[in-house]
Amino acid sequence: MRATVERREALRLLKIEHQAVADLTAALSAEEMTRRDTIRHGLYADQECSFKDLLAHLICYEAYTLEAIAHWRRGKKHWIFDAVCDPRQSRRIHYGGIAERAPSSLEEQLAEYQRVSGELESAVASLSDADWQAALPPRFGASSDLGGLIETVMVSPPRPMYRHLPVHVPDARRYIKSLR
Repeated sequence: MRATVERREALRLLKIEHQAVADLTAALSAEEMTRRDTIRHGLYADQECSFKDLLAHLICYEAYTLEAIAHWRRGKKHWIFDAVCDPRQSRRIHYGGIAERAPSSLEEQLAEYQRVSGELESAVASLSDADWQAALPPRFGASSDLGGLIETVMVSPPRPMYRHLPVHVPDARRYIKSLR
């Protein structure tokens, strides 16, 4: 898959995403963020996720994207590119990202989200447009460019371009109201 948006647009949308998460975390209390079964959209039917769980989910995909960019810089393909295209592996990634961070405190998870989101913005900003659009070597197994591979991880349908939060919290005001 080739990138469907330019690098600058991807970065702009990522910043909007990160600001939306920051705004929502600023509006919620610790109790509201850790209350079970408050996320109603975009999850598997058996999940009863809190906002803290959602943060773990968001961190997971951004952290894998960072790892994938680091692998690309070394000329290697990260396993995440193929995994997100397989429904079973995608499900494992989804649940695993939440389970892996479950023991973390809310404060630790908020700090990790800030760190990872900042690192991802920096990583995308550090890429040149030529990097973003350059065809990948055949060993990557797909006719793609780096931007396209990043979109494979960050923008898998039904997510809007570089916006993951709206899949799970389509209306922040309505979500906040539902908690109060």
